Amino acid sequence: MINKRILFTILIILISCQLFASDGRLYLLHADSSLGKMVNNEKVRYLVGNVSARQDTINIYCDLLVFYEERDIAEFIGNVLIDDSHHKLWADKIVYNTEARTANCTGHVRISGEIDSLYAEKFIYQFRGGDTWAEKNLFIWDKQNNARIKGDAGEYRSETKESRVRGNAYFEHHEPGQPDTMIITAKNMAYFGNAPKRAIAEDSVRIFKGGVSASCDSATYFTTDELVTLRINPVAWQGENEMTGMEIDFTLDSLRIDEIFISEKAQLKTLADTVENRYNFLKGKTIQVSMADGAPDRVIARRNAISIYQIEENKIKQGTNSASSDSIIVYFKTGELDSISIIGGTEGTFYPADYKGEIKSEY
Repeated sequence: MINKRILFTILIILISCQLFASDGRLYLLHADSSLGKMVNNEKVRYLVGNVSARQDTINIYCDLLVFYEERDIAEFIGNVLIDDSHHKLWADKIVYNTEARTANCTGHVRISGEIDSLYAEKFIYQFRGGDTWAEKNLFIWDKQNNARIKGDAGEYRSETKESRVRGNAYFEHHEPGQPDTMIITAKNMAYFGNAPKRAIAEDSVRIFKGGVSASCDSATYFTTDELVTLRINPVAWQGENEMTGMEIDFTLDSLRIDEIFISEKAQLKTLADTVENRYNFLKGKTIQVSMADGAPDRVIARRNAISIYQIEENKIKQGTNSASSDSIIVYFKTGELDSISIIGGTEGTFYPADYKGEIKSEY
């Protein structure tokens, strides 16, 4: 004969299943114990221990389930796992609207899918569309592209694979097997996982890539095309070289910077003497910097090119050469100035080392 206590427990669970299934949305599959009572004139069902429930293709597991029947609100508490076959969601607590299928998640929240993962302390997750809103220590991982994004808060649109991060935004892209990592920081950032895959950073942008760093107020990194475009007050540094212009583009090859192209009011400034704080200058409408092993190999200034270079022989100062022409080509050897070629319509002046007057140029 079946023990009366066991029979009573089975009866309670069957009643709970019926209550959950009455609107065709949420089914209770298992719970160690069940209790129902009225709270503020509302029917509330408590399911305790090894709780499992199901709604269509969504499976839910937790330690405690509190169900508010009239409002179709379920609270999942303790070791919560929700699995919709596309994503798995873990949290300490989830308040779930069974009709809207929206989960308000708190406490070490993690969402994992085949191509992306998201982490935060607070999440609102929409199971119907996969959209997410997050607060506090947001972290997004694009597994397909090996890109990681961090920030204070943000949102994720599943259909477009679009992530937007607000506050202390951090982007990192690493190519497996390659030594360098692309790092971008900004106040705000958007990342698009669909083609063309790209990260857009806005406000106080800083970029770090190998031995090159840069700052601007707007930058776009096309991850598939391996192109970085810097706009709004862009400045880039490599060793003793400082580059400025209206726009600066980095062309990459397997995440290594292959070329730097500066357009409109392009200028390259290189420290020539640390003691006297003297510089070499190169200017043109555009400047093209070819890179080799992380350092400039050849620099070409085109259209109204101007150069001011400190001339040395055996480390003894000879003077300063100021020149202007259609194009100026500067050759480097192991990152150091080697020679200069001036092409077309050349005008120039040499100033000896003991010259104390003004060096005539717009610099």
